[in-house]
Amino acid sequence: LRLPETELGECPLGGCSISYLKQLITGKLQESVPDPELIDLIYCGRKLRDDQTLDFYGIQSGSTVHVLRKSWPEPDQKPEPVDKVAAVREFRVLHTALHSSPAYRDAVFKMLGNKESLDQIIVATPGLSSDPVALGVLQDKDLFSVFADPSMLDT
Repeated sequence: LRLPETELGECPLGGCSISYLKQLITGKLQESVPDPELIDLIYCGRKLRDDQTLDFYGIQSGSTVHVLRKSWPEPDQKPEPVDKVAAVREFRVLHTALHSSPAYRDAVFKMLGNKESLDQIIVATPGLSSDPVALGVLQDKDLFSVFADPSMLDT
């Protein structure tokens, strides 16, 4: 994103504050960066403080400043209706496989014990990151086995 000098208004390029630069960036990228408070700016490996100026960090025309997003709030998700018949069928298959195949059970628990795999599951499942009970179930072998029981579906 190139910011033309005319965007900088009254302040000369180097005299602009980092907070003003963040406002300019969010103004240009409203769809993907909704709020200046939700980003950090990085230049030469240093996190830029809002109260400092571009001159303070030696940022000049043509410099590359990286924009990193902070933890953005998850959009509100409306839960999809549950097809109970399909869910019971899937839970029965999982429950049977967990209890009849030690190799399958070990593979499932190995995957859930792997931080990267668990992170992928959390990212792929809307709302899971904000559900401490579900996260606890995924991280505890005994709870997972109990909750995989089809008779626990309603519970």
